[in-house]
Amino acid sequence: MSIMDFDYIDAVMQADSVEALHEVCSDMCEAYQFDRFIYGARIPTSFVKPYFIFISGYPKEWREHYSRNNYMIVDPTVEYCAHHVTPYHWDGESLLSSPDAEVRRFMSEARDFGINSGLSFPLHTAQGDFAMLSFASEGKCAVSVPRLKRVLPIGQLFTAYLHEAVRRVFSSDVLTLSQVDLTGREKECMLWVTEGKTAWETSQILSISERTVTFHLQNVQHKLGVNNRQQAVARAVAMGIIKPQFG
Repeated sequence: MSIMDFDYIDAVMQADSVEALHEVCSDMCEAYQFDRFIYGARIPTSFVKPYFIFISGYPKEWREHYSRNNYMIVDPTVEYCAHHVTPYHWDGESLLSSPDAEVRRFMSEARDFGINSGLSFPLHTAQGDFAMLSFASEGKCAVSVPRLKRVLPIGQLFTAYLHEAVRRVFSSDVLTLSQVDLTGREKECMLWVTEGKTAWETSQILSISERTVTFHLQNVQHKLGVNNRQQAVARAVAMGIIKPQFG
């Protein structure tokens, strides 16, 4: 990576608005000889209705068409990035040969909007966020090997810094919710609830009263904005608040 590569990281760290973030992404996209970019993030405020953030350099008409057709569940770049942590190098020629008819249709229509090949960088955070940044080219050929060697490492690193910047700039109640702080005792109580323990059983394990356990669990429900323990467990796991122990 060159000094210029790190200039984009510096710029995104200093960005203080969505417009500034868009400009940095656009400049980086152009510098690495791509024609389009899009960043998207899913914040796990709910399993059914998570909160989505987009910073898009894709054509508006394509974004509207994409949304109308619910292409997020078809898009092979989203499918890959949702289940991997390494970059995805994709090209339209290969995807048009997919055995999945929906993927072939998706790629055929994407090409009509100048989205033919590119790179996608996934990001998964401890809070349960899923984000990805894609750079796309109008050209039908896959990205060359020399270009890949240059863009892959900086692209993955930049995506991490970009997501941190997005969390900083988007200071909405939604992001505040996804940064909920539980006390150590609240986490302990929640951990045993996820294991199927009752309040009484948890009290015996932690050597505290059942009333105290109930008190902590009610606090957790209030902080997470849910109505019962089952919802609290689901949201806490989705947000990465409750994690497997190392021993």
